[in-house]
Amino acid sequence: MFKFFISSCLAVCCLTSCKSTTSVSLLCDEQHVELYVDDEYVGRGLVNYIVPKGQDNIRVSCRENGVEVYSRSFYVKGMKSQLIEITIPKDYRYSSRQSIIKSKVK
Repeated sequence: MFKFFISSCLAVCCLTSCKSTTSVSLLCDEQHVELYVDDEYVGRGLVNYIVPKGQDNIRVSCRENGVEVYSRSFYVKGMKSQLIEITIPKDYRYSSRQSIIKSKVK
C-alpha cells in the first residue's frame, strides 16, 4: 500500500511538472492605476502574472477610481519572464457621450 502511495505521488508530480506556463511582468509607472488582466484585478505598479496554459493573448486594462482609462491586448505565446511596460497616454480619455457635428447650411 505504501509503495502504491509513493508511486502515485511521483506520477502526479511528473505530470504536473510537464505543464509549461508563461509568466510575464507588467509595469505601470502610475502607482494609482489598478491593473486588470482579463477583467481580474492583479495589482498596481509592478505585477508578476502567470498566464494559464493554452492561452495566447491577455487583455490588460488600467482603471482609475473604478473607471477603465486604457486597455490593450498582448500576444504572450512564447514569452518567458518578459517585462511589459504599460504607458498610458496623458491625453487618453474614453468618451461616453455622442458628439454632434453641426454644419452650417444656407
